[in-house]
Amino acid sequence: MTKEAEDEKEIDPKVSRYLHALSSVCLPQKQLSYYLAIHDYHRLRDTFLRLRIDNRWDTGDTAKTKERLTWFLEHGRRAEFDQHRYVLSALSAANRSNYIASFKKGDMESARQLIVYSYMNRLPHDGIAAFDYAWFLIICKAGAQQSYLPKADAVESMLKVAKRIQLAYSSWEEYLFAYACGNLYDEAGGAKNTSKATEVHILKLLTGKYSPIREFDWKFDLTPFMPSTQVASTPSFSS
Repeated sequence: MTKEAEDEKEIDPKVSRYLHALSSVCLPQKQLSYYLAIHDYHRLRDTFLRLRIDNRWDTGDTAKTKERLTWFLEHGRRAEFDQHRYVLSALSAANRSNYIASFKKGDMESARQLIVYSYMNRLPHDGIAAFDYAWFLIICKAGAQQSYLPKADAVESMLKVAKRIQLAYSSWEEYLFAYACGNLYDEAGGAKNTSKATEVHILKLLTGKYSPIREFDWKFDLTPFMPSTQVASTPSFSS
């Protein structure tokens, strides 16, 4: 198959829907969020989402999109979160409380450490990786739709990250909770905070009759759709 044919290859509709379900948590737009989650995208919604993504993550061209995707894969917010978690885990309960009490109010770094302190023992080993991986998926899809990325490369990378998500979390509930914690961490101390909208959106995804996550078991089998020689490899984007 030629490179051109590979780039035009369509993803299986069921797999596309599953990847959409995983990334639908990134859509806290009040009344619009659930609508965007339950319906497949079309050109108008694609444009709306691309503008929102560009505004939050500065992904307005090929180079910026690849740079942001690489950051989410290799570091993301989880790297900072885990550094704080390691420091706090090394302290006794008393020293941890004293350390937290020393934080400056209104300081972003202090606000983020307080989020870590509040949720570190309620998260699995991979912590807030759900936040990084969910945004990777939606940015990757948007990048392919805008022709910033070859479609075949984007699909392959999304499948690999979806597999990472399945290995990191044991259920939809655990995954969505980890995303919510990551969103709190990302926005801590910022002027714009969507944590309440995210909480409402997650509840709707868990309970809504037409929620995309209710269409799939958590361990939806991705193996038949992944390149057999590259199942365990790491996604990457060359410049």
